[in-house]
Amino acid sequence: MARMPLEVREAVPADAKTLIDLWRVCVSGDPGTAEATTMTVVAWQEPSVAEATEALGLLDTDARRRLCVATIADQVVGAIQVELAPQTPLHLSSMVIVSELHVHPRFRRRGIASSLMSVAVDWAEDAGSSLVYAWAPSASRDAHRFLTRIGFGQFATVRAARVRILRARAAGRASGRSTGRLIAVRRSLLRTHDALARTARE
Repeated sequence: MARMPLEVREAVPADAKTLIDLWRVCVSGDPGTAEATTMTVVAWQEPSVAEATEALGLLDTDARRRLCVATIADQVVGAIQVELAPQTPLHLSSMVIVSELHVHPRFRRRGIASSLMSVAVDWAEDAGSSLVYAWAPSASRDAHRFLTRIGFGQFATVRAARVRILRARAAGRASGRSTGRLIAVRRSLLRTHDALARTARE
């Protein structure tokens, strides 16, 4: 039986519930992340349909960000987010950043990810960008194998942490360092004071 044709289009607010379902199965139920899902699942906080609908509606007002979906027979089977950003704060030239590349497990190995990635390539060429960056969950072997196969090399490591953990640990370390600097300043002042006192006595 012939395969149904694949269509790639812009996501619309009406896709909200379907996309939540896609994210859920790809993030929480991805066999490729089964060995180390903890951080991936922590980073995924499921939105309500209302929130997702509003967020998708805002895409129309953001010319530097796109969310595209792949559909087969009107069923959403994959998605990709593509953003246009400066290479660094010191550059005027832009690069394309690919994130949230998801394909439903039942529809993998059918070229859907490649079709979605063509959105990023087309946009990079239109924007005159010579670079495309992509990130995927560190434990998702399928995603990293795919990215490596089509030409991506490892460039950076993306990490995530809860704000409350950062607040407790980073603030504590900063406080400790500040205390250390304050003690050092006080000792320096005491030495200066003692030296002046000796000079006065002499």
